[in-house]
Amino acid sequence: MSKNIVVIGAGFAGVYATKKLAKHFKSNSDVKITLIDKHSFFTYLTRLHEVATDRVNPDSIQYDLQRIFHKQKNVQLVTDEVTSVDKENKLVTCKNGTYPFDSLLISLGGEPNDFGTPGVKENGFTLWSIEDALELRKHIKEIIAKGAIERDPRKRQAMLTLVVCGSGFTGAETIGELIDYKKVLAKENKIDPSEIKIILVEAAPTIINMLDRTNAASAENYLKKNNIDIRKSSMIVSVNKDSVDIKDQDSIATNTLIWTAGVKTSSLADSLGIDAGHGGRLITNQYLQAKGFEDSSIYVAGDDANATEQGAERAVPQTAQEAENEAVVTSTNIAADIDGSHNYMEFHDKNMGFTVSFGAYYGIAQVFGGKRIRGWIATIMKHGSNLLYFWRIRSGYFMFQYILDEFFRVNDNRTVFGGHTARRSNVLWSVPLRLFFGLALMIDGISAHYLLTGSGGLAICEAILGCLIFFGLFTWIANLAMIILFFAAMMSWPTTWILFAAIALMNGSGRSFGLDYWFVPWLQKTWGRSRYGIPQSLYKNND
Repeated sequence: MSKNIVVIGAGFAGVYATKKLAKHFKSNSDVKITLIDKHSFFTYLTRLHEVATDRVNPDSIQYDLQRIFHKQKNVQLVTDEVTSVDKENKLVTCKNGTYPFDSLLISLGGEPNDFGTPGVKENGFTLWSIEDALELRKHIKEIIAKGAIERDPRKRQAMLTLVVCGSGFTGAETIGELIDYKKVLAKENKIDPSEIKIILVEAAPTIINMLDRTNAASAENYLKKNNIDIRKSSMIVSVNKDSVDIKDQDSIATNTLIWTAGVKTSSLADSLGIDAGHGGRLITNQYLQAKGFEDSSIYVAGDDANATEQGAERAVPQTAQEAENEAVVTSTNIAADIDGSHNYMEFHDKNMGFTVSFGAYYGIAQVFGGKRIRGWIATIMKHGSNLLYFWRIRSGYFMFQYILDEFFRVNDNRTVFGGHTARRSNVLWSVPLRLFFGLALMIDGISAHYLLTGSGGLAICEAILGCLIFFGLFTWIANLAMIILFFAAMMSWPTTWILFAAIALMNGSGRSFGLDYWFVPWLQKTWGRSRYGIPQSLYKNND
């Protein structure tokens, strides 16, 4: 008898849980897993601030679901919007179809919580979706450009003032990105960077409260050193088009309020009829089963779950790390339901610490066990934790794309390595060297093969590699092979220039006046389609 598992929400928890379920039921053709999301891609939400501040392009944080699940033939992808869940009849209804389930995982994610503050929806900017990030990026570019040419001092200052409300993960990392970004904006608009004022407003008496006080103090010092105006114990009571009102304080004149003060469950999760706790998070038992629907095999993970370890007073924070942990628990327990073993895994908080990046160059890590790491190394650790997620979902392709997008394809050299990796050099200037190097290798290889004895194999290889380099075909591989050949042949000191020429020409020189200009894009397109299929804006039920 066939079994249906439905996962609604392709966030950190939904994607990871689906991957684990697909692996568990790989050899069981009677189990079908359906992953439903309103987008055809997974959005790396913890990097939205990088898009909002124009550090990376939008597609750098959007990962096509078909590429992620191309090997999981038992996973059906559906691009649709869930409208209701019939818990008694076990049916998920979307705008364009219905999906029966034997087990259901609710991982819809959250949405900004404005706590009913007047004007946030109308005049503020949130940072919880790719649409939010793009809207904010467009606004910042436009308002700073207008402010740069505004003659009225008061209007000018309001336009050049950016206010961030909330100092949690999102707020802190947004502030960090703005520190770097204001230098870029100032240069583009020909103004002094000091004219762009950044203000952090926090209702609590302390900031960045997920860190211990020692690390929080270091973060605060970093922000102050970079001229961030920090307003603690400042509660925003209303947001206007050109100002922000703060309780018992003077208003702040600004046209830009970025609201990162809180998160709540999605409006759909609120309507499911499941008991909710703080912030609307759905209450679960120790197995992350929805309260009151334990026998219906309905589970909750991610921002929707009020996941609480037995004996703990408060639920775990709504972070990507916790979502991944909840994905492991729920996928294990759903598999136990489908298998009929009911050998459930209990939820335990496995928080290994926090890593917060303040822009591209500075970070703070608070590792499990109390160890504190700050600066450049902490930023590297943040990249490592992001790469770890792709390792967990077994996506080497997107792991490689992440490395390219974070270290090489970054705007304005805003990487942890600066312009050493991100500088986009013009490979046109290496073409003369490539032609000379390739021709020299061809002549030397042919001469050695016909005029000298005992060097046939290496000489032929040298000539072939020279030909490839000269015509710019497989240029990177050919030069790598030449480096290996250099050491294999134990060439002498006078020929050392060959080694350094080969290294220099691994910069993609074949894509300028070479055959790689056509071949590499064709190979990427052909290989990508044959392996992953053609990415679509909509995935739908093909039954």
